[in-house]
Amino acid sequence: MNYIDGLREDVSRLPNGMVFNARIKFMERICQALLNNELPKYHFPQLQLSEDEIKSYMRGNINLDEIEFQEMSAYLEEFDHDLGDFRTYLQTRFGYWATITQDFVAEIKNNFPDQSFLELMAGNGYLSKGLRDLGVKTYCTDDSSWAQHDQTGNLKVTDVESLDALAALDKYGSKVDNVILAWSPDREDIDLKVLEKVRKLDVNFLLIGEKNGATDSHEFWQEAELIEDDKIKRINEKYSRYDLVHDQLYLVK
Repeated sequence: MNYIDGLREDVSRLPNGMVFNARIKFMERICQALLNNELPKYHFPQLQLSEDEIKSYMRGNINLDEIEFQEMSAYLEEFDHDLGDFRTYLQTRFGYWATITQDFVAEIKNNFPDQSFLELMAGNGYLSKGLRDLGVKTYCTDDSSWAQHDQTGNLKVTDVESLDALAALDKYGSKVDNVILAWSPDREDIDLKVLEKVRKLDVNFLLIGEKNGATDSHEFWQEAELIEDDKIKRINEKYSRYDLVHDQLYLVK
C-alpha cells in the first residue's frame, strides 16, 4: 500500500471521513506531478489538522457512544500523524526536499528578471527544471553523493552536470548573476565553504533552508549575514511552510 492509499484507509475508518478527501486529493496531485517528472503547480497549504479542525470534527461526532467516540479519536489521531509523514515520504520516494512548486519558481523569475542561475547540490534538479521551463538560463550541478541514501540524484528531472559545489563555483561562478542552494545537509560544513567562495564572486547568494533547524550547519548560520529584501519577501509568499519545518528563501552575504 502506498502512502496515499494509507491515508484513504485512515479516513475510511472515520465517521464522515469524506470531509478530509479534498486534502488527500491535493496531496495525490502533488505525488502525481512528481511521478510525471513535473513540479507541483501550487505551494502547499497546511496539511496536518489544525486544532480548530480537530475540535470541529469531534463536535460533529458528539452523538457517538463512548466506545465509538474513543475509537474515532484514536483513528483521527492516527490520520493526523500520518499526514505529518508527508514531507518524509516526498524526500525518500522522490528526493524532493525543498518544496519547489511552479508558482514559487515563477516568483523567482519575476523578481530576478533576465538573470542567470547556478544551482549547487541540485539533487534531482527540481529547482533548475522549474527555472529552465520558464526559459531562465540555469546551470544545474550535483556530484550525486546522496544517491546511495535515497532517491536524491536517482530520479533526475532535468540535466544535472556532475560537479561538486566548489568545482561548480570554479566553473560557473563568474558566468551567472545568482548562485542558489536548497536544503544543504545540517551535519556537513560544505555550506560554509560555499559561502566563503561565493563571497569572492559578484553574485547574489540565494539559499533555501531552515535557520538553525533542519538544514545547513550551525557554523553556517553563525557566519551567514541574512539580508532583508522586498524581493525575497515576495518570493517567500509563494513558498510552502506546510508543517513544523519553517524553511524559506534567504538572501545571504
